[in-house]
Amino acid sequence: MKSLILVLSTIFFISCGSSIPNDVKWEITKEEPNEAISKNNLEIKLNKKVDESVLKEIALEIREDRTKYDKLWIFYYIPNYKNGSAWATTHFTPNLEINIMGSSEIQDQKTTKTDNINGEILGKWRSEASLMGATLVLYKKDTTNKLMMQINFKDGGVIDSEIKKSEINGITKYEDDNTHGEYYILESNGNLGLYGKDGKFDEAIKL
Repeated sequence: MKSLILVLSTIFFISCGSSIPNDVKWEITKEEPNEAISKNNLEIKLNKKVDESVLKEIALEIREDRTKYDKLWIFYYIPNYKNGSAWATTHFTPNLEINIMGSSEIQDQKTTKTDNINGEILGKWRSEASLMGATLVLYKKDTTNKLMMQINFKDGGVIDSEIKKSEINGITKYEDDNTHGEYYILESNGNLGLYGKDGKFDEAIKL
């Protein structure tokens, strides 16, 4: 059984079904079957975000070879998801349930728009993990020249906060007036690190 799982985990699937774009690639990276309770957990690595119809096609293809399990739980991971959480799931319990916890491509297009910002944009990042696909925009406001951070959430919500910038030993730090002790660090790779009292908990990717 272990050798079978190892073989399955190294297979790389290039989707070519009618409902799956040719540029979508997925790979089984982990499988944990448990015949005693008729359950199987799988982890899938996606090369990009996809919509629900594509997730459904992938899930049904995986299900074809695993019909003996009453419960088939499938977890999907995408690039830049830093905290180890799944971006989406397709669980058969036994009926198929599709859930996208992160943001979709359409939502990303909306959150990256900066039409409502009046000022000079200094940086833009997306947090796939802790902020579930929200976009962070650092800008200098035209009217007051204040440094601001706008967070655009996938559900359409927006938060604007005044930011204080400081530099210590070559490290750029941004802070707002939140009560949780959280702050941002501009990382050497251009990404925006999200920090709290216990250290770094996320890294928003530069856009």
